[in-house]
Amino acid sequence: MRKLLYCIGISVFFAACVKKAENKEAEISAVTHSGKTSHSGMYIYEQNGDTVTLNLTVNDGKANGELLYALKEKDRNSGTFTGEIKDDVLLADYMFRSEGVLSERQVAFKLTDTTAMEGYGEVQETNGKMEFQDSGKLEYDTGLVLKKK
Repeated sequence: MRKLLYCIGISVFFAACVKKAENKEAEISAVTHSGKTSHSGMYIYEQNGDTVTLNLTVNDGKANGELLYALKEKDRNSGTFTGEIKDDVLLADYMFRSEGVLSERQVAFKLTDTTAMEGYGEVQETNGKMEFQDSGKLEYDTGLVLKKK
């Protein structure tokens, strides 16, 4: 009888552990597939009187937000962007206003859990918008590094 109670107790214990593990997996799956990624957030660069702020919202690979460039001894520009994230790279169309003139250009940022590194490369004008000639050949190691807040 004692062995039977012992076996039942062990069975109940294991069943509770399995149920708890299944609940944890469901929670992880819900967070992973919610569409929000760790890339969403505010990224800021502040150094030598220069400020760049990227406020990024990501949902199912689509990205949008606001971008501000306030560079020392340069014209300030601010606006909004829409784009997408592929392989941790944000490629977006940035609509901004500088000195009262509305302009559009592409921007790129390589994203990590803690930074957004601005990408640079050759550009061309297409229908009044500055676009990268080849977004696959952008350089990220020479640009500004924004830190996630």
